[in-house]
Amino acid sequence: MRSRVAALILAVGSVASAQTITHQQVNSNIVTPVATALNHLSLIELPEPITRAAVGSDDIRIEWHGNTVALKPIRQGQSTNLFVWTEHTQSTYEILPPGDVKGASFVIDESNGFGSAPTESQVKVSETDIQKAADTLIAQAMLQSSLVDSREIKDAKKHINVRITEVVRDKDTLYVRYTLSNPSRHAYRVSDPAVFTFSPNDVRDVVGSLKGIQIPQQKMDALGSGTTSTVIVREAHIASRDLNPGQTVDGVVCFKEADAKPIVYRFVFGNDESHPVSAAAVL
Repeated sequence: MRSRVAALILAVGSVASAQTITHQQVNSNIVTPVATALNHLSLIELPEPITRAAVGSDDIRIEWHGNTVALKPIRQGQSTNLFVWTEHTQSTYEILPPGDVKGASFVIDESNGFGSAPTESQVKVSETDIQKAADTLIAQAMLQSSLVDSREIKDAKKHINVRITEVVRDKDTLYVRYTLSNPSRHAYRVSDPAVFTFSPNDVRDVVGSLKGIQIPQQKMDALGSGTTSTVIVREAHIASRDLNPGQTVDGVVCFKEADAKPIVYRFVFGNDESHPVSAAAVL
C-alpha cells in the first residue's frame, strides 16, 4: 500500500498546504479566475456530473470524475482558459499562471446550484476537507495502477540496479515508478532519467507479448536494430538524490504516452562510475 501511494503522489499533486475554499453559484455568463501553484491541485465542484472539459494549454493537466474537475499546472506558463460542460450548462474559467501557494485556489465549490450572479465567501479549509480530497483522488488514481514484472532482472553486485515497479495510466499520460538500489561500496548521485522509445525493425508483434514486463539486456539485444526516439519528461520526483551503499530509493517519472499500443521504453540514468545505469520495459 505504501509503495503504491508513493507512485501516485505525482499523479494527484500536493494539497496539504492549500489555504481556502471559495463557494459560489454556477454562472455561465462570467469567467471565473482560478489561481494555481506548482505541485498543487485546484478542484472545481459542480452541481451535476461533468460530460466533458477542455483546456487551452498543455501546461495544465486536467481530469474529471463525477461532479469534480481536478487541475494541476505541470510547468510555468501563461494564463489559459478552461471550459467545462455538464448536461445543463457550460462554465468558463481563466487559469492563472502558477504563483505563490498562499494565494492558490484549493476548491471552487459551485455545487449548490445555478444562479445569475455568484455569491462568494472565504472559509478556512479544515484538515479533514484537505485529507478527504487527497484520499479521493489518490484512490481514483490507484484504480489505474498496474505492477510491472521485473522477475527476469538479475541484480548486479557491484553497481547500481534499476527496477521498473509500477505504472499508472491516466488518459495519454504515464506515471512510472522505479527503484534504484546500491550494492556497491561507493555513493551514487541520482539524476532524473532520460526516457526513450525503441521500435524494433522486426515487424513481428514480439513487443506486444511483453507488455507489463521489464526486459533484461539479453532480450533487448534479441530485438535487434530499430528506431530510438526521445520522450519529453513532464515531471520527475525522487525521494533522495544521494544513494549511499546498501540503500534503495524510489522515484517517479511522468511523460506523455508515445503510442496507444505497447512499446519499449528505456530509462537512462547517469553512469555509476564506468557502468551504465538503465532499464527497459514494455508499457
